[in-house]
Amino acid sequence: MKNCKGFTLIEVITSVMILTVTTIILLPALIVLYDERTSIQQEEIALFLLKEVITDWVYERNDVFQEEIKVESTMYNLSFNTSNDDQKLTVCVHWVGANDRIYERCESGKR
Repeated sequence: MKNCKGFTLIEVITSVMILTVTTIILLPALIVLYDERTSIQQEEIALFLLKEVITDWVYERNDVFQEEIKVESTMYNLSFNTSNDDQKLTVCVHWVGANDRIYERCESGKR
Protein backbone atom coordinates (compact mmCIF):
# COMPACT_ATOMS: atom_id res chain seq x y z
CA MET A 1 0.00 0.00 0.00
CA LYS A 2 3.00 2.31 0.17
CA ASN A 3 3.15 2.93 -3.62
CA CYS A 4 -0.57 3.56 -4.25
CA LYS A 5 -0.79 6.47 -6.68
CA GLY A 6 -4.52 7.04 -7.04
CA PHE A 7 -7.24 9.35 -5.83
CA THR A 8 -8.87 8.82 -2.48
CA LEU A 9 -12.62 8.48 -2.22
CA ILE A 10 -12.97 11.87 -0.55
CA GLU A 11 -11.09 13.58 -3.42
CA VAL A 12 -13.39 12.00 -6.00
CA ILE A 13 -16.54 12.92 -4.05
CA THR A 14 -15.29 16.50 -3.63
CA SER A 15 -14.54 16.93 -7.33
CA VAL A 16 -17.93 15.48 -8.33
CA MET A 17 -19.64 17.82 -5.86
CA ILE A 18 -17.80 20.86 -7.28
CA LEU A 19 -18.76 19.83 -10.82
CA THR A 20 -22.41 19.38 -9.79
CA VAL A 21 -22.62 22.76 -8.05
CA THR A 22 -21.02 24.49 -11.04
CA THR A 23 -23.49 22.84 -13.40
CA ILE A 24 -26.46 23.77 -11.21
CA ILE A 25 -25.33 27.40 -11.18
CA LEU A 26 -24.53 27.69 -14.91
CA LEU A 27 -27.46 25.80 -16.43
CA PRO A 28 -30.19 28.40 -15.69
CA ALA A 29 -27.94 31.18 -16.97
CA LEU A 30 -27.35 29.28 -20.20
CA ILE A 31 -31.09 28.76 -20.67
CA VAL A 32 -31.77 32.49 -20.23
CA LEU A 33 -28.93 33.29 -22.61
CA TYR A 34 -30.40 30.97 -25.25
CA ASP A 35 -33.87 32.56 -24.90
CA GLU A 36 -32.43 36.07 -25.26
CA ARG A 37 -30.46 35.03 -28.33
CA THR A 38 -33.61 33.57 -29.89
CA SER A 39 -35.51 36.79 -29.10
CA ILE A 40 -32.86 38.84 -30.90
CA GLN A 41 -33.21 36.59 -33.95
CA GLN A 42 -37.00 37.04 -33.80
CA GLU A 43 -36.54 40.81 -33.74
CA GLU A 44 -34.32 40.64 -36.83
CA ILE A 45 -37.07 38.68 -38.61
CA ALA A 46 -39.65 41.28 -37.56
CA LEU A 47 -37.51 44.13 -38.90
CA PHE A 48 -37.08 42.22 -42.17
CA LEU A 49 -40.87 41.79 -42.42
CA LEU A 50 -41.40 45.52 -41.84
CA LYS A 51 -38.86 46.42 -44.50
CA GLU A 52 -40.40 43.97 -46.97
CA VAL A 53 -43.96 45.25 -46.46
CA ILE A 54 -42.96 48.91 -46.78
CA THR A 55 -40.81 48.22 -49.85
CA ASP A 56 -43.70 46.39 -51.55
CA TRP A 57 -46.02 49.28 -50.75
CA VAL A 58 -43.64 52.02 -51.94
CA TYR A 59 -42.23 50.47 -55.11
CA GLU A 60 -44.79 47.92 -56.23
CA ARG A 61 -47.93 49.79 -55.13
CA ASN A 62 -49.07 46.64 -53.37
CA ASP A 63 -51.88 47.51 -50.94
CA VAL A 64 -52.86 43.98 -49.90
CA PHE A 65 -51.01 42.78 -46.82
CA GLN A 66 -51.23 39.77 -44.56
CA GLU A 67 -52.14 40.65 -41.00
CA GLU A 68 -50.57 37.56 -39.44
CA ILE A 69 -47.35 35.90 -40.53
CA LYS A 70 -45.95 32.78 -38.89
CA VAL A 71 -42.18 32.28 -39.10
CA GLU A 72 -40.46 29.46 -37.21
CA SER A 73 -43.31 28.96 -34.72
CA THR A 74 -43.53 32.69 -33.91
CA MET A 75 -46.69 34.56 -34.89
CA TYR A 76 -46.08 38.13 -36.06
CA ASN A 77 -49.16 40.39 -36.09
CA LEU A 78 -48.98 43.34 -38.48
CA SER A 79 -51.06 46.50 -38.21
CA PHE A 80 -51.24 49.18 -40.89
CA ASN A 81 -52.07 52.87 -40.90
CA THR A 82 -52.10 55.06 -44.02
CA SER A 83 -52.32 58.83 -44.17
CA ASN A 84 -55.36 60.61 -45.60
CA ASP A 85 -53.69 61.25 -48.96
CA ASP A 86 -52.41 57.65 -49.14
CA GLN A 87 -48.80 58.85 -49.36
CA LYS A 88 -47.50 57.56 -46.03
CA LEU A 89 -47.75 54.08 -44.54
CA THR A 90 -46.96 53.15 -40.96
CA VAL A 91 -46.58 49.45 -40.22
CA CYS A 92 -46.27 47.97 -36.74
CA VAL A 93 -45.43 44.37 -35.93
CA HIS A 94 -46.24 42.72 -32.59
CA TRP A 95 -45.01 39.37 -31.33
CA VAL A 96 -44.24 37.44 -28.16
CA GLY A 97 -40.54 36.63 -27.93
CA ALA A 98 -38.93 33.41 -26.80
CA ASN A 99 -38.30 35.09 -23.45
CA ASP A 100 -42.10 35.63 -23.02
CA ARG A 101 -41.89 39.41 -23.48
CA ILE A 102 -44.22 41.30 -25.79
CA TYR A 103 -42.42 43.21 -28.53
CA GLU A 104 -43.54 45.93 -30.93
CA ARG A 105 -41.61 47.61 -33.72
CA CYS A 106 -42.95 50.24 -36.13
CA GLU A 107 -41.63 51.71 -39.38
CA SER A 108 -42.95 54.26 -41.86
CA GLY A 109 -42.56 54.77 -45.58
CA LYS A 110 -43.58 57.44 -48.11
CA ARG A 111 -44.49 57.12 -51.77
